[in-house]
Amino acid sequence: MNLGLLSLILLAAAIAVSFLRNVNAGLVSVGFAMILTLVYGDAVTAKGVIAGFNTNLFIQMAGVTYLFAVVSANGTLELTAKKVVNLVPARAIPAVMFFIGMALSASGPGSIPCLAIIPVIAILLSVSAGINPIMTSIIGDMGAMAGRMSPLTPEAAVVRALMEAQGMDGDTVPIMICTFITAIAVSALITIYYKGWRVEGGARGERAKLPPFDKSQLLSLSGLAVLAVGALFMGWNVGLTGFLVGTVLIIIGCGKDKTAITGVPWGVIMMVLGVGMLMNIVTLSGGVDILVGALEKVMGPKSAAPIMALAAGVLSFFSSGLGVVFPTLVPVCGSLASSIGADGLELVAMVVIGGTIAGYTPISTTGALIMAGVAQQENSEKRFPQNKLFIELFAISALNLVVLAVMAAAGVYLLVI
Repeated sequence: MNLGLLSLILLAAAIAVSFLRNVNAGLVSVGFAMILTLVYGDAVTAKGVIAGFNTNLFIQMAGVTYLFAVVSANGTLELTAKKVVNLVPARAIPAVMFFIGMALSASGPGSIPCLAIIPVIAILLSVSAGINPIMTSIIGDMGAMAGRMSPLTPEAAVVRALMEAQGMDGDTVPIMICTFITAIAVSALITIYYKGWRVEGGARGERAKLPPFDKSQLLSLSGLAVLAVGALFMGWNVGLTGFLVGTVLIIIGCGKDKTAITGVPWGVIMMVLGVGMLMNIVTLSGGVDILVGALEKVMGPKSAAPIMALAAGVLSFFSSGLGVVFPTLVPVCGSLASSIGADGLELVAMVVIGGTIAGYTPISTTGALIMAGVAQQENSEKRFPQNKLFIELFAISALNLVVLAVMAAAGVYLLVI
C-alpha cells in the first residue's frame, strides 16, 4: 500500500482508537509511527520519526503551563477573577466572566487551564447572584476560547508552527479576532436562550468579602506581567521565560516545584506532540496531498470555509481540538486554498474556531466540568436535571457550528482576514 495512504489511515485509526478506548491520541500515534518503521524500513526510520518531535513547541507549551500551574496553585488567578466580578451588578456577571476568561487565556496559559478555572468561579458567583450558572459557565468558557489564539499562548504556538510549515504567515491575531467575533455572536444567542436578563427574586446577590492579595500573589501577578512584557515587546521566548519566571517564584516561596510539575498538562502536551510526529510522516509521504484531493472534490471557493468549519467541529466532537483537529486539518489549508482559489488564512481560522467552539459536549472536558460543577449545587437534580443538561450541551455545540458555518458562508471572516 502507498505509504502516504497508509499513514493517513493510521492517523484516522489513532483518532478513532483514542475515542473508543479513551487512550491518549498522541501515545497511539507514536506507536503507529513505529509500525510504519517496521513495515517500510528505509523509507520511514526511527530517526525520522523522532525528528518529527517538535522540541521548540514542547518548550513553549511546557514553560507557559508550568508558570501558570504555579500561579494557579497559590490562588492568584481565582482571587483576581473574583475581585473583578465583585465590582459589577448581577446581570453583568456573564459578560464580565467572558472578558475575564478571554484576558486570562490570552495572557499566556491559553484556554486549557482557564476552561477548568472559569466554571468553578462562574457557578459559585451565579448561584449567589441568582442567575443561571450553566449560562454563565458557557459564556465564561467562550471567552477563554476567544483568547486562545493570542500570540502568547501554547495553542497559538501550535497553529503558528503548522502554518509556517506550509509557507504561510504565522500571525494568529486575525484568527483570534475571528474567534472573538464568533464567541460574541454565540454568547448573545446563549443569553437569549437562557433569558440571561432574569435574576431570581430570592437571591440577594451580595458581594463576597474577599481577602487582599497576599505577598506571594502580588509577586505572581508581577511575574505574569514580566512574561507578557518580555514576550510581546522584548522578543523573549515565551516558553523559556515561563520556566524562568515560574522557577523564580518557586525559589522565593510563591509555590512548590512538585505542585507546579504536577499541574503541567503533560497528557495534552504528549497528545499534541505525538500526533505531530505521525502527522510529520503523513506530510512527508504525501498523505496530505491525498487528503487535499479528497476535500477538493466537495469544496469550491465559496463553500470551502463553511465545509472546513463543519468538518473541524464534527471531528472535535470526538477528539481534542488542539491535539488532533489542528494538527490534522491545518496542514491541508495552504495547498487546498491554492488549488480551489480560497483564502488559506480563512480556512485555518475555520479549523481553529470549529475545533474550539464544538467543545461543549458532555464527553469533552469543557462540558464535563460544567456538568460536574452544576451537579454540586443544592437541589441540582431538580433545577438542572442531568439528562436534560447532557442533551443541552450537545445542542449548544451543534448550534455553535451552525452559527460559524452561516457566518463563514456570508463572508463575515473575510472582512477581518
